[in-house]
Amino acid sequence: MQQTAPPTNEWTGKELMLKIKEAPDENNPYYYHKLSGENEIRLVTIKPGKWTDPISCELSCHSLGVENEDVTEYSTLSYAWGSPRITENVTLEGRPWPVTVNLANALLFLRDHEKPVKMWIDALCIDQSNLKERGKQVQLMKEIYSGGTHVIVYLGDGKNHRPKRLVEQRRGSRAPARLSFHNDERDRVHLENFWDALSASAMPSFPATQPLSSTYHLFCLLRVLGDEVFTSNLVDRMRKMTGMNPSYDPLGALVESLRYMLLNPWWQRIWVVQEMIVSRMAVVRCGPVTCPWDMFISAASSLSSSSFNMSTIFRADSAKVLQYFCRQVLSFRDLRNEWKRNLGAPMLTLLQDFSARRATDERDKVFALLGLASHSQRFLALASYEDTVADVYQATAVEVIRQSHSLDIWRGDLARKNRRDLASWVPDWSAVYEEGDRQRAQKYDIGKGEHQSLWKLTVVKSEGEYWKFVAEGMTRLLHWINENPQDRKLPERMNVEFDSYRRLLETVSLECYRKREATILINTVERIKELCVTLRAHCSLPISYEDLAKHPFISAFGRSVAFYREVKSKSELLSDMASGLRDDHSFGTDAAAWLDRLVIWHEMAFWMHKSGVAIHHPFRWDPEKARRHPDERRRKSFFSIESILYGVVTHVGDRLFSWDDRYSAFTTISKWASYCERMPGFHKVKMAKTLLGGASFATPRQSTVEVDVLEDESHRDMKALLLEWLDHVLEREDFAHDPKMKPLNEALILATTGRVMFALNDGTLGLGPGSMAVEDQVMMLPGTSSPIVLRHRLPERDESLEGPAYAVVGDCYLDLSSSDEKKRLPKPWPGWLPESIMPNELKGFWERRRIYLF
Repeated sequence: MQQTAPPTNEWTGKELMLKIKEAPDENNPYYYHKLSGENEIRLVTIKPGKWTDPISCELSCHSLGVENEDVTEYSTLSYAWGSPRITENVTLEGRPWPVTVNLANALLFLRDHEKPVKMWIDALCIDQSNLKERGKQVQLMKEIYSGGTHVIVYLGDGKNHRPKRLVEQRRGSRAPARLSFHNDERDRVHLENFWDALSASAMPSFPATQPLSSTYHLFCLLRVLGDEVFTSNLVDRMRKMTGMNPSYDPLGALVESLRYMLLNPWWQRIWVVQEMIVSRMAVVRCGPVTCPWDMFISAASSLSSSSFNMSTIFRADSAKVLQYFCRQVLSFRDLRNEWKRNLGAPMLTLLQDFSARRATDERDKVFALLGLASHSQRFLALASYEDTVADVYQATAVEVIRQSHSLDIWRGDLARKNRRDLASWVPDWSAVYEEGDRQRAQKYDIGKGEHQSLWKLTVVKSEGEYWKFVAEGMTRLLHWINENPQDRKLPERMNVEFDSYRRLLETVSLECYRKREATILINTVERIKELCVTLRAHCSLPISYEDLAKHPFISAFGRSVAFYREVKSKSELLSDMASGLRDDHSFGTDAAAWLDRLVIWHEMAFWMHKSGVAIHHPFRWDPEKARRHPDERRRKSFFSIESILYGVVTHVGDRLFSWDDRYSAFTTISKWASYCERMPGFHKVKMAKTLLGGASFATPRQSTVEVDVLEDESHRDMKALLLEWLDHVLEREDFAHDPKMKPLNEALILATTGRVMFALNDGTLGLGPGSMAVEDQVMMLPGTSSPIVLRHRLPERDESLEGPAYAVVGDCYLDLSSSDEKKRLPKPWPGWLPESIMPNELKGFWERRRIYLF
C-alpha cells in the first residue's frame, strides 16, 4: 500500500486541519466542521502506532478536481460497515469516537507502524447526522473513488467470520507479520513456502504454527491458480499425493478458508459496485495479508477457463465454492471493462442487475448506482437523504422514463413489492428483480433493437417545456414534408383543425403575458402559431378520415408527450394560488380559479385530449370547498395515459416458477396445453409461438424466421422441427441434450420462467407475470415495447377522473398473429402534432381511451 508523507501544520489553503468542536448538547458532544466548497471532502489520517497502541486519527479538508502542484494523494476504503449497535471507540481529533467493530478492525490492520496513512472512509469523513451533507457527498462518490490512488478492499481479519473486538485481536500483544503479494516474480518466496507447506501437510511433524488453512496459504493457492505453469505443477503434485492416499485432501482446508472469506458481507453490498468499478486500482486486504485485485482476477479466469478442470484436484463441495468465487470476481471484471468502454450504463439496467445487493438504507439501492449511470449528472440530482424512500423511488422512476423515453421500467412483475407506500406504476427498487425477468430484459436489450416501441415518450414537468416540445415536433414534421412535398401531404380537411388550434393559442398567448417567463413562452407560442399557418398550406391530400388511419405516412401515434405532476391536497393548492394572487393583484378569486383550470384542465383536456400519452394529474377544485376542508389528506400520485385495449383475461394457468426441476416445469406446461387444446381453433404452432414468447431463429440460410405457420419450402424444416419439439413438450420428455432442439429449449426456458400462460376473451394466448389474475386487462400503452397487464381498481371518488382507474401488474407477451387490424400498431410519423389538430375520427378508429394509473 502506498504511503504518503505526514501532514504539516502549515496553512496551505489546500489542506486545513479540521477540529471536531464541542457542542452545547452533552448527549451529542461533537460536530463536524462544515464543508465550504461544492467539491470539498474530508480525508482522515490514521496516525502511526504499534499493534497495542490506541487508534488515533485526524481530519483534513481536500478539494476534488483542483489543479495544484502539491497534489494530495489518498487511498479509499471499501468495506462492510457491520452492526451499528456494537461499536468500538477510536480517537478522532483527540476525542473518543464510536465506530463499528468491523471498521475498528480495518483501521487496526491498515495502520502503519512508522508512517501516517491518509484515506477517505465514509463513516469518518462524512457527517452521518447531516442529511444534506450526506446527499451532496453521494453526488461526489464517483470522483472520490476515481481520484484516490487505489481502493483497499477489506475482507476481514482472515480468521473469523464475524469481526472481533480490538481487545480480542490484540490478545497476546504480538502484531501479526504483514505479508504482501504482487502477482509477479516478487511472489516467488511465497510460492516456495506454499510448496513446502503442501508437501509437509501430510507429515505428522508439520508444525502446527503454520497450518495450511491460513489466509496466507489461501492467497498462495490463488496465486498458483492464476499462473498456468504453477497450476500445471499443482495438478501433478496433487495427482501423486491422492494416488498414494485417495482420502487425502490438503486443499480442502484452504477452500474452506475461501468460503469464510466469501461470507464477508462486502460481497453483497450495493456500494462496492461503484467503489470497485471507478477506482484506478484495487488492493485486497484480508487481515495482515495484502494482494492486488488482479491476482483474484487471474485465479478466477484460470478456474473458469475450459482448459482447467477443477475436478482433477478439488472435491465436489470445494468446486462449488470456487465456482462461486469465479462468478463474484469475474462479474466485477466484466462490469469494470464495460463501464470503461461506455462510461456508463442505463440506470434501469443497473437497478435490475444489482437489485439483489444489500443496503442498510433502502435509498442507497438507488444512490449507490447513480454515478455509474449514463447521463449520471442528471441522475445524481436525485440523491437526497431528506426525501423519503417512496419519494426517491418515484422520482427515480420518473427520471428513468425521461431518459429512456419509454415505460420499460414496467418489465417484469410490478405487483411484487416489499413496500406498501408506492404507487403501482413505481417499481420497488429494494425488491430483488426475478432472474427470469432480468434475463428477458437483458436478452431483449431494453430500449433498443426490434423490441423497441414505435411510440416514444418525452416527459415534461412545466408548461414551458411542453410548448417547446410542441414547437420542436411540428418543426420536424414540416422539415419532413418539405423534403418531398408531392408525397408528403396532409389531409385537406385538417386545415380546419389547424385554424382551431391557432385560435386556442391566442388564449394561451394572453396568459403568457401574465407569467414571469413571458418572453420565452410568448416566443415559443408565436412560433407554433406560425407553424400552424405553414402546415395548413400542405393540407391538400384528398383522402377520407377512415383512410387516414391506414395512411402509410400518417397515424394517430408518434412521439408522445408525457406530463408528470405531483398531486397536492386542495389546501396546498389554495396556498399556492394565494401566493400567485400576491404577485398579480389584477386577478380576483374567481379569475384565479379559472386560470388554474386553464393551466391544468385546458392544457390536458383540449391541447392533450388525444395525445399519445399525458402523464399528468388533472385536478379541478373549488376554492370555497378547500377552505371548508383545509386538512384533507394528501392523495397518492397518479398519472393519466391513452391506451388501446387488447382484451380481458378469462383464464390464467399455474405459474412456472423455475426449470431447475424439469419434471415440474413440464407438468405445468402440460396443464397449459390441456386448456389450450379445448379452445376453438386450437393449433399446435400457435401454442408453440406463445410458449417461445415470439422468439426468432436463424435458418441455414442465415435468415431470421419468426415461429409461425410457415408453408413455403425454405421454412418446412423449421416447421417440422417445431412440431417435433412441441410433441416433446406435451409428452414431458427431456430433450436438453439433443443439439437440434437446443435453440428451442433455450427460448422456452427464457420465455416461461416465472410466468403464467393466459387467454383473453377473444381466445388470444399470452405469457404474463405470475401475479396476474382473471379479469385483468391487457393494453398497449405508449412507450412500451410489449403489452401491459393492468388491474381495475376503485379509488376514492374524484370528480377530476374521467376514465377508469387501474394498477400496473407488469408486462406480458401476446400472440397477435390472429388479431384484427385495430390491434396492430401503426407506424409513427417523424414529427409530432398536438392531437387537438388530429381529427376525432382517428381516436374512434383505434378505440383509444384515457385511463388513470394509481
